[in-house]
Amino acid sequence: MINDPTPRKLSYENTFSMYNPNNVRGDTKLFNKKMSAFLYNLTLKADKPDVDGLNLLYYAAGEENLGTNKLYRMVQCAKDIADCTGCLERSIRELPKCCDGKQGARVIGTNCNLRYELYPFLRI
Repeated sequence: MINDPTPRKLSYENTFSMYNPNNVRGDTKLFNKKMSAFLYNLTLKADKPDVDGLNLLYYAAGEENLGTNKLYRMVQCAKDIADCTGCLERSIRELPKCCDGKQGARVIGTNCNLRYELYPFLRI
């Protein structure tokens, strides 16, 4: 098999979402706004070159204070796609449709994934 360097086109056919059944307490609009902003910030980190400047990272994770809670989040792209940022931004835009006001959610696809929760789900 020949290694094809051509990036794969994005396809959203096999994308689905899952959510934590628990609702956020308090102002859900503010929670959703801050959560989306935190995910967008991670997207920028995932689409940056690595320390050698040779490859993109395609992954970022972190935690952020959100009032009295901490929001844990992660974004990840497949290494053979052309537009990691575009894929993740589309996934973030899907969150209000499935997971509005939920304490946690995931959007999983063949091109990229994201997740957020109010509890740690990764070792960072």
